Amino acid sequence: MIRTRFLATTALFAAVALTQAASAQCVGGGASGLIPASGTGGGGAFPGTLPPSPMVSTLAVTVPGGATVLKSLKLIGTSHTWLGDLQFVLQNPAGGLYNVYCGQTGAGNIDLGGDYEIVDLIAAAPAWASGGNPVANGTYSQDYGSFVNGSAGINNTPLEQIPISSGTWTLYVYDWAGGDVGAVTSWELCFGQPTPPPPPPPPLLCTSNGTGAGAVPASGTGGTGGAFPGTFPATPYSNTYNVTVPSGASTLEAVQFDFVTPHTWVGDLQFVLTDPSGVGHNIVCRPLGNCDLSGSYTIRTSGVASISGCNGGTVLNPGEYNQFFGTWPTGTNNVFNTPLNTIPVVSGNWTLTIYDWAGGDVGALGDWSLCFAGSAGPVAYCTAGTTTNGCTADIAASANPSASAANACNITVTDVEGQKSGLIFYSISGQLSLAWNATSFLCVKAPTQRSTTQTSGGTVGACDGVLSLDWNAFQAANPTALGNPFSAGNKVQVQAWFRDPPAGKATNLSNAIEMTYAP
Repeated sequence: MIRTRFLATTALFAAVALTQAASAQCVGGGASGLIPASGTGGGGAFPGTLPPSPMVSTLAVTVPGGATVLKSLKLIGTSHTWLGDLQFVLQNPAGGLYNVYCGQTGAGNIDLGGDYEIVDLIAAAPAWASGGNPVANGTYSQDYGSFVNGSAGINNTPLEQIPISSGTWTLYVYDWAGGDVGAVTSWELCFGQPTPPPPPPPPLLCTSNGTGAGAVPASGTGGTGGAFPGTFPATPYSNTYNVTVPSGASTLEAVQFDFVTPHTWVGDLQFVLTDPSGVGHNIVCRPLGNCDLSGSYTIRTSGVASISGCNGGTVLNPGEYNQFFGTWPTGTNNVFNTPLNTIPVVSGNWTLTIYDWAGGDVGALGDWSLCFAGSAGPVAYCTAGTTTNGCTADIAASANPSASAANACNITVTDVEGQKSGLIFYSISGQLSLAWNATSFLCVKAPTQRSTTQTSGGTVGACDGVLSLDWNAFQAANPTALGNPFSAGNKVQVQAWFRDPPAGKATNLSNAIEMTYAP
């Protein structure tokens, strides 16, 4: 019989907790300062001539042992009206200047009032304006805004690519417009291991309407009768079509739309998707900037570009962008800030409504479509450790599991050190990347559940060991296992653990796979 229990009761989970605690080490003590240091800001010429009187604060840093990259900038007790006025710049001990956040994107009158952590774009954190007003405490993405790389010697460099060293780091906060003031109470820099690149987004199975052409707004120039957010403006674009979910589709992955006549001022628009049950979901709500929409756009839950503002008169480049909730209070007028990939997948009548919250601008949509995640197989991600004998354990599954057990799902881990005890464990909480030892990473979030321990077989000192698990048999034998019973669209992250006594923690880990349940 297969024996299971939560890792919280094992030495393995204890090691996981220690690894999580040590994954990023922060150095604090950056002094407080006013923004701007004197006056009320302004005086510069964006982007080449920096405003006078920036806040300037230094921090003496000893890079923590084992850290190889800068993970984040933490701003403690930060306040300022009009986030759109500000630019945060880091200088490393070598004298390089790096753009961490530049609000010259039309961020408008969103305010700061709390504790914030800025992380590399690769970490896929929310955009700043998604946090409400004032921006809620939390973690947000680095954003270059419309700052021209290299202007005033400042480089648009991802945080994790900024060269790090021990020494004096300096934080500059520039205020590009007059009339507003604020302060930073203290700040920290956090160091750690690189974030692995995310897996590629799944293939799309798109269902085209074919009859979705229409003016935005339907008549007039928008804004009529609207009072954000409680009262929608009159005459929105609205189009409904009957969607048949493609065979094998598990989640709603994207919404595509095509502006055949440009619509000026993207910041006026709100896109709402209503599912067959009548519930509305925010797709894009009044994103930053006064740029125009012209061409084809795909909106995904996350993992692609954020919608940042544009300089006046320019067009938002056609392409893929993250969902953007803006300052919309979720649930208002039965419209919720729901990630696309959590909206229930069901055939029926779906409606796209585009509200224009301000007058003076018009455009036209050619068509729109819903796109579902394809039936691709399990997706590999994260990095396998290199064992004492040079083995790199690789995990794979024969197919995605089925909620109805319609197909086999066999998990196999190859290139394991021979004659080692090991096990396969999984999570339903998402992907992770935390250093486990010198070469491998813990790739699944807690809580996790494991299968019984098994022996890899093969030859001592060789890489011919194998671990395996019949996923369907495991779930059938353990009806109370983590996540059970599963439904179509549920995601599972799976990884393998095995003994390697000379290695760090006397163990090593495989890479990981993410499986998505089919019906």
